[in-house]
Amino acid sequence: MISKPTILIIIGISGDLSKRKLLPAIGQIAESGKIPEQFKIIGVTRQSDINLNDLLQSTTNKEYLRSSTEMFQMDLNNVEDYKKLGSRIEATEKDFGSSTQCLFYLSVPPTTSKSIIGLLGESGLASKEGVKLLLEKPFGVDLESAKSLVDHIDRCFKKEQVYRIDHYLAKETAQNIIVFRGGNSLFKRTWNKDFIEKIEVVVSEKLGIEGRVNFYEQTGALRDLIQSHLLQLLALTLMDIPDEEHLELVPQERYESLRQLKVKENESFRGQYDGYKKEVDNPQSMTETFASINLESNDPKWQGVEINLKTGKALHDKYTEIRILYRKGHDHESNELLLRLQPDEGISFSVWAKRPGYEHQVSRHALNFSFKDHYSALPEAYEQLLFNAINGDHSLFSSNEEVLETWRIIDSLQKAWAQNKDDLIIYEKGSIIEEVINK
Repeated sequence: MISKPTILIIIGISGDLSKRKLLPAIGQIAESGKIPEQFKIIGVTRQSDINLNDLLQSTTNKEYLRSSTEMFQMDLNNVEDYKKLGSRIEATEKDFGSSTQCLFYLSVPPTTSKSIIGLLGESGLASKEGVKLLLEKPFGVDLESAKSLVDHIDRCFKKEQVYRIDHYLAKETAQNIIVFRGGNSLFKRTWNKDFIEKIEVVVSEKLGIEGRVNFYEQTGALRDLIQSHLLQLLALTLMDIPDEEHLELVPQERYESLRQLKVKENESFRGQYDGYKKEVDNPQSMTETFASINLESNDPKWQGVEINLKTGKALHDKYTEIRILYRKGHDHESNELLLRLQPDEGISFSVWAKRPGYEHQVSRHALNFSFKDHYSALPEAYEQLLFNAINGDHSLFSSNEEVLETWRIIDSLQKAWAQNKDDLIIYEKGSIIEEVINK
């Protein structure tokens, strides 16, 4: 664990992400004793009347956060204000009495990120020793914009300075995929096309767009979840596992698995829940709230394995899971491995066993492991992400190459859906996924 003095500069501290996730996460890390002894939060805001106590309503460890946080008002479009911020950082470093690492967390709308990154570069803050940049998705809106954004960031920051947030990668079950696959000989030896028939990654959401009209109309399910979260979870599932001593290679291995993927356009489709057009006040809207895409891998280990990613809003249940279906000769050989990321993180493996009695009848049963049954508390994803960024661990963050590959994978489908006006399936709110797929 790094003990180097650390300054976390949250640009946009008054926003919802900071109140709900970032400040509570720092409070928890500090409570666990895992934060550097010398640690400061500088909360950057445009507003002059922000009350820190209002931002801490959802946090524990409030006293620590109050004593460790100071507010800094600035104009995010004025390079001179960035220089003033630099002076404030230097004063904090002088108080610490030693060299300091500075984490700039951009908790701002994606439309403003590009200009902030440019001004961090122009002001000289980006080239300061020990500086890191933490970015939230989306990383572009298509392949071309993602390339442009990557080039822009590369002009201001070195690759090793950049940490792209994908909070799904920080969930305990997602992190455990590596240990589960590499640390159990049963699965380590059968994790390939010879034993596995199908892989599914599913995110089912009960809520609709819930007031996020502008964002969702411009995004849709394909770009909101499949391009980022689902493809990253799939990459974790397909990638080669590096040795435990070289977990820094995880992003490279995820990238290598993504490079082998291709979408089957004629086996992919989109849907929209009934009432969406009225919610967004756009009778012509073709924005998908449900997407199911099939893919194939050119990796020899996975050739011929069915791969499906699907997600939808306003469905019957809320859950995120990875399903591994094993090949079978008979029905009672159809084992299924289920990796649950939410709501109850854990692992389930279905097996067949003989029913008690005189006759030879078999039934399916699940062997279940739930984290909550064995551990009193699980770190929230943002706790893990901030902890790893402070400690310079890139394994839970997306690289430039991964971001571009995920956009490359969906590029042709994205363009096809933009040109087609007749393929949108309308489904009822509260539907289960299978009902939408079978429409």
